[in-house]
Amino acid sequence: MALQGGYAGKILRVDLSKGEISEDCFGEEVLKKYLGGSALGAKIIFDELDPAVLPLDPGNLLIFMTGPLTGTACPSCGRYCVCTRSPLTNIWAEAHAAGYWGPELKFAGFDGIIIKGRSEKPVYLWINDGKCELRDASALWGKDSYETEHALRENPEDAKIKVACIGQAGERLVRISSIMNDLGRAAGRCGVGAVMGSKNLKAIAVRGTKMMVFPAAKEAQLKEYLRKIYVSIRSHPTVQIYTSYGTDGIMSMMHEYGDVPIKYFTRGEWAEGVKKLCGETMSKTILHKQYACYRCIVACGREIKISNGKYAGLMGAGPEYETCASLGMLCMNDDLEAVSKANDLCNRYGLDTISTGNAIAFAMECYEKGLVTKEQIGIDLTWGNADAIVEMVDKIGKREGFGALLGEGVRIASKEIGKGAEDFAIHVKGLEVPMHDPRAFKGMGLQYATSHRGACHLRGMFYHIEQGERVPDLGIHKRYERFTVDDKAEPVIAQQNWHDALDALIMCKFAIMAPASVLAMLQMVTGWDYKLPDLIRAGERAYNLKRLINTRYGMTAKDDVLPKRLLTEPLPDGGCKGSVVELERMLPSYYRIRGWDENGMPTEGKLRSLELC
Repeated sequence: MALQGGYAGKILRVDLSKGEISEDCFGEEVLKKYLGGSALGAKIIFDELDPAVLPLDPGNLLIFMTGPLTGTACPSCGRYCVCTRSPLTNIWAEAHAAGYWGPELKFAGFDGIIIKGRSEKPVYLWINDGKCELRDASALWGKDSYETEHALRENPEDAKIKVACIGQAGERLVRISSIMNDLGRAAGRCGVGAVMGSKNLKAIAVRGTKMMVFPAAKEAQLKEYLRKIYVSIRSHPTVQIYTSYGTDGIMSMMHEYGDVPIKYFTRGEWAEGVKKLCGETMSKTILHKQYACYRCIVACGREIKISNGKYAGLMGAGPEYETCASLGMLCMNDDLEAVSKANDLCNRYGLDTISTGNAIAFAMECYEKGLVTKEQIGIDLTWGNADAIVEMVDKIGKREGFGALLGEGVRIASKEIGKGAEDFAIHVKGLEVPMHDPRAFKGMGLQYATSHRGACHLRGMFYHIEQGERVPDLGIHKRYERFTVDDKAEPVIAQQNWHDALDALIMCKFAIMAPASVLAMLQMVTGWDYKLPDLIRAGERAYNLKRLINTRYGMTAKDDVLPKRLLTEPLPDGGCKGSVVELERMLPSYYRIRGWDENGMPTEGKLRSLELC
């Protein structure tokens, strides 16, 4: 399909049950409405996936998708997304990853891959400059993600192969498992690794040799524009923190707000832990070098090296903020080297570090309350026991012992344990809450409750707005105080719509840019006469379409809730001492402004306005 720029023009379809591979495409009209990424993935799921198909059934779709900016010269556009029905939440799932795999898929001639069925034996998909085949992966089954990637790169055809794969957690259908690429990058959330494992698909190996940058319709104009936008990105204070200290560089600042969850969301202050786990300490102790994803000017990646002690010799992708908080602060574990070891195990097994840390912290509280015992689980899960945390990660990855239950996620685990455990299982719609406590930023509480994939900080990153950032392009002109609730619905919706637009393009949200700048890049890449309202509307369309998908699975307003602890238990100390989230005061105006009815269902008028009916 001839397009001016931004798209390879082909989608790969793979039926693993039949062993068949074919090519498909979408017309320009569809692409202008959905762009790509998770928005186009949602359209495919909505049109093609029978709601009766369960997440681990062969009939579930597993979709890998890029966007029009992926692989271009635009900064921080090296991402891809995975869309499916989640085995963890049973609703819409999307997971995003950076690195180099996404651009390589474009270079190889494809905008995305739609996979269905289940292979009788382990296989991997080999894509090489537009040629595709399924190959035997029996020798790879049982290997971790790093071993798998190294083995495929030994392929004599080309050592520069890019690999997306699962580790042993995905093979064993652990519901919090990830899809890994580029030796430590993860499509982490919602259990997408388990869906890949259920299909007996070990990996997708990709190589495209005909280009190193995907061409734009207006290449010279884009090149000149990027010189200016680079200065703007690098000057943003948060970007400067990420570049200097990685994403973990925000820990000290967020701790001051009371945002960093401590002791499974029961404490608001732990200065000693922050001092040992923050990005500044990492840079002075175990940091080996920083690295960047494809054409990224932020370079937030951290490679660590441990030279002494029990983890001597550990080297590779270091823990990011979410990991240092989840496997560190949340568990009262201030041992940075142990957090790094746990992170390395998560990467190798293919585990979501956010959900893994949540599950272990939840288990620690169960242990403290006597709901589980050492005799039952075989490990001393006292708060801060670094050795126990590392051991439990290993058991979750192997789906072994008590780790098998924790690997089901806290919603299922709490029901199995019983005895009141459900009252303090911290999740939304089955997805464990990320490492930003909404009692510190109450708009984040509304964002979490209404997020289509469950609790997610990346559905709007509203804490930026509640820290005083304004986005005039989105109608966010004033500064919002973080503890107010009556004025949050409209800006939360604006941010959610915008971030779904970013996830359609696809762009990294750490390269903070004005929407007008993003639009300008899209216009130059595609050659389209696209306007900012068109781009914002594409995000709103995607958000509503994902909501429609969830209503097929029975989700209603009753599911737009937060954990009891965040609604009723104020923190005893820290930057948000005494605060809870008054969610019920925010939801009615949210539904009204969204154009949803009181049951949380998009109205016919709203759907018609978005061309969804």
